[in-house]
Amino acid sequence: MSGKYAIGLDFGGTKILSGVLNLDNGRLLGVGKKKTGHVDNHADLITRIISVIDESLEEAGVAASQIGSIGIGAAGQVNREKGILIYAANIGVSDLPLAQPLSDYYQIPCALGNDVEVATIGEMHFGAGRHCSNFVCVFVGTGVGSGIVQNGQLYRGATGSAGEIGHIVLDPFGRLCGCGLLGCLEAYASRTAIAKQIVGELTRGSDSVIRDKIDMQKGILRSKALSDAVEVGDEVVTTALSQAAQFLGMGLASVINFYNPQRIILGGGLVEGCDYFFTEAVKHAKQRALRVPAKKIEIVKAELGDYAGVIGAAVMAREKTGLVVR
Repeated sequence: MSGKYAIGLDFGGTKILSGVLNLDNGRLLGVGKKKTGHVDNHADLITRIISVIDESLEEAGVAASQIGSIGIGAAGQVNREKGILIYAANIGVSDLPLAQPLSDYYQIPCALGNDVEVATIGEMHFGAGRHCSNFVCVFVGTGVGSGIVQNGQLYRGATGSAGEIGHIVLDPFGRLCGCGLLGCLEAYASRTAIAKQIVGELTRGSDSVIRDKIDMQKGILRSKALSDAVEVGDEVVTTALSQAAQFLGMGLASVINFYNPQRIILGGGLVEGCDYFFTEAVKHAKQRALRVPAKKIEIVKAELGDYAGVIGAAVMAREKTGLVVR
């Protein structure tokens, strides 16, 4: 029985999401969710994570003894071999052992990966990457990240950092990126970048329906609010999204020209919540890419939504213990 079920955990700056996955069919049997909240110490955080896992087990009606492994996708730099979250700026933790404490508590193997790579694994097995051996997943949210699948396998690169599309340099003298460099794609095409541009326009006195839906101090803005503003023809929001989509299209065109994948899968809250942004990004990607690969490329939306990371983390964990997941 332990070969059939696995736990997938998505650990990010805003939420901790856990799911019990049936590995035979990719079906989530139960989920648990809590806000990440303020992290006082590592022990309290592990306790919070355990409570989320237990919540998902209870909803699924599956005992911990029936689980074969636990997989974690964390938003930040990870040491996969040691199961340590090295640094996560948006969570506020560093050198956090994640895999071993959970493995010790549940007495089963636990594996750690980056949040984008596990979401790519999820799409590869049970989402928009099925039956495609060469593709790139690009996720647009707080930042812009991607995962690369080559010959049916996740490609991590020489140092394990392959897929950092968000740090393709568009302008060497451009906007400051969160990584400390100038002109990165992430500084132009992420939801964070869009929110900053909108805040700037509102501060200058521009009128917009989004004014009451954005945190002017923190620049926090939901994708649904952006989509609603586009539907009513809000000029401030439409302009910001249009420009960000053009920049994303430039980044995607670079991927198309350099890697020549069969398919690009676009995901993340901004893509899922705003058809206008997705359509504009695809249009500009194809316009800017070389003619032959642009004609052949498939650009589609991700299929697993918020649960791509949970599903992918569960699959990753079972693969690391030697089980082939179909």
